[in-house]
Amino acid sequence: MLRHPTDGSQWREIDREFPYFADDARNLRFVLSTDRFNPFRDQSSSHSTWPVTLCIYNLPPCLCMKKKFIMMLVLIQGPKQPPNDIDVYLGPLVEELLLLWSKLGVRVWDEYKQEAFDLRALLFVIINDWPALSNLPGQTNKGYNAYAYCFGDLETVYLKKCRKVMYLGYRQFFAKNHHLRKKDKHFKGTAEHQSKPGNRDGVEVFKIVKDLKVVFGNGQGNEPVLKDASGHALMWKKKSIFWELPYWKGLEVCHSIDAMHLQIIFVSIS
Repeated sequence: MLRHPTDGSQWREIDREFPYFADDARNLRFVLSTDRFNPFRDQSSSHSTWPVTLCIYNLPPCLCMKKKFIMMLVLIQGPKQPPNDIDVYLGPLVEELLLLWSKLGVRVWDEYKQEAFDLRALLFVIINDWPALSNLPGQTNKGYNAYAYCFGDLETVYLKKCRKVMYLGYRQFFAKNHHLRKKDKHFKGTAEHQSKPGNRDGVEVFKIVKDLKVVFGNGQGNEPVLKDASGHALMWKKKSIFWELPYWKGLEVCHSIDAMHLQIIFVSIS
């Protein structure tokens, strides 16, 4: 039963990997969240403002999402959304997170125990919607390589009439004895025998993005488009600034999709 992030495997994995961090319950685990909104409430306006907020997962569920415990770190004003340049705004935040992760930490005062101690903190996860995957981690969210789980191992086809890219290898995710795996009449005359693609960990993703070079400041819509040998846009557009955090490669889940988009996807599939 998952009632709080403490019940999840990622929380326990951090405790095992960094025991010196887990020994003190006062060390903080942050969750970062950002999304665009139009502050003018005008549907005809395309103004895009991005608030970047931070909350503390050490608190119980009834408190961690209360307004008084949420900090707004950055407010990126429009009128246009920041593309890859969002890393420029997040640079000072990452520098402070590196300071909070160091062995020395930051000397603070514990009012309850009436003592000073060295506070450490890490960024536990980032919560964003599906379109924000293109800005924060720099992951392509449309086109031939948009299906993140498969890392390009899924069969894709372009429909010229509606100008959409379809992902046809979804039968790989069915059980081995599922009746649709054997059906070939409605699936281009072929049965599906492949197993589902394996999930990549952070180390594998880092090997892919570590050599990507993107120059910031090119302006809206003028970012360089990185392509593979077949001419399709790469799955990753940049090396995110969060890879500078030494623990980022070891996290099981770095970016979580918010519940609203998951519910929409579930309803459309069902």
